[in-house]
Amino acid sequence: MEGVWDIMWSRLTRGGDGLPREKVDAIVRLIDQYLSEEATLRNLQSDKQTIHPRDLPPDKREALTNDIFEILNDAK
Repeated sequence: MEGVWDIMWSRLTRGGDGLPREKVDAIVRLIDQYLSEEATLRNLQSDKQTIHPRDLPPDKREALTNDIFEILNDAK
């Protein structure tokens, strides 16, 4: 699944032909939501107790990836 993250990151960080700011903001909010929910489930309470998307359970990681691709494919 790591290759998918590389592709998404590449699409987010391209030069002048990159994504519109509102799509980048939507993706960042989505990732933050998934990670916040997982941190709450794991009772992580300090800044030093953080998780990475790869730390999500496989089903949540797949759902996050699908949600991000929906944003990327949205014609708006």
